[in-house]
Amino acid sequence: MKTYIWSLPTRLFHWLLAIGFTVAYILGDFDNLENWHFAFGALVGALIFFRLLFGLFGPKYSNFKDFPIALKNQKEFIRSYFSKSKTYVGHNPVASVVMLLILIIGILCSISGYLLYAAENNVLSSGINEGILEESHEFLANIFLVLVGIHLFGVLSDTLFHRKTGTIQSIFTGNKNIESKNIHLNGFHITFSLLWFIIPAIVFYLAYGLQNNETKKENRIESREYHGDDD
Repeated sequence: MKTYIWSLPTRLFHWLLAIGFTVAYILGDFDNLENWHFAFGALVGALIFFRLLFGLFGPKYSNFKDFPIALKNQKEFIRSYFSKSKTYVGHNPVASVVMLLILIIGILCSISGYLLYAAENNVLSSGINEGILEESHEFLANIFLVLVGIHLFGVLSDTLFHRKTGTIQSIFTGNKNIESKNIHLNGFHITFSLLWFIIPAIVFYLAYGLQNNETKKENRIESREYHGDDD
């Protein structure tokens, strides 16, 4: 028996978030690719913002109301993990906590990245020292990476001990080998999902076009050379 657990928007978000964070994290060490770092970092923040909203009114399993994060659920999950006495249709208790932390840390990382950019380029003053912003941004990015590692470990562990459930398969197809209620997207969900991916794409484009200090310096040099040629 298969049950449709993860809708297409949820699965697209999952993979775009994975790609966006991975690329942004890697490009953070390359000054000459700073604009791509801006773009992918902004994409991550925009995607997560809409995922947080989707968690408030989205379908079952993607809705935060379905996340069994209570302490009693954590204890029960740990005690019964190897006995397979209980199967969770959506996120299990530990996965629920990790997912919420990924969303929170991810959007904070994007916000800190923008504040750092704004401070470095005199766009906006948050009143926070640039050094603190830079350290906070790097710290949040590393915490995000650790959470991703925990998430991957959880998926691997679930595959080893609960193979029949089809957790990895569900990331691609949306279906789990569990008997439960299928999810359905209504008209509002579909409309919201279109905005969920169109707006982050626009944010990605705009962030790529942001001028950094190096770009401004090059523009000033070109301007001086241009006016010098006219004299």
